[in-house]
Amino acid sequence: MGFTIDRADDHAVIVFGGDLDSAEVQEARADVEALIVEGRSLVFDLSRVEFIDSSGIGLIVHAFRALSAKRAKVAICGASDQPLELLKATQLDRFMAFSDSADEARVAVGAA
Repeated sequence: MGFTIDRADDHAVIVFGGDLDSAEVQEARADVEALIVEGRSLVFDLSRVEFIDSSGIGLIVHAFRALSAKRAKVAICGASDQPLELLKATQLDRFMAFSDSADEARVAVGAA
């Protein structure tokens, strides 16, 4: 459980572990908001996430909308199983890049 943030000049990679649910979103919200204010493109690394609920989807959608207004991008990497199924069911893959690795996601947000 928990998350880490790897900041670079123009983007950040947020690595979540365990479940991306309402408790995790509450813990991460202030940090994600700070990254949005900075206008950094974001990569959500979900390679260690086993379960995501509507709160997790809401956090990603919020970041996407807020950063799109700032001409920054959001990408998702490493999602599999239930998280990937839910993300695709909500058709988020139509609006943001999905990739297998953080390196590919960095390229997708224009950071590499």
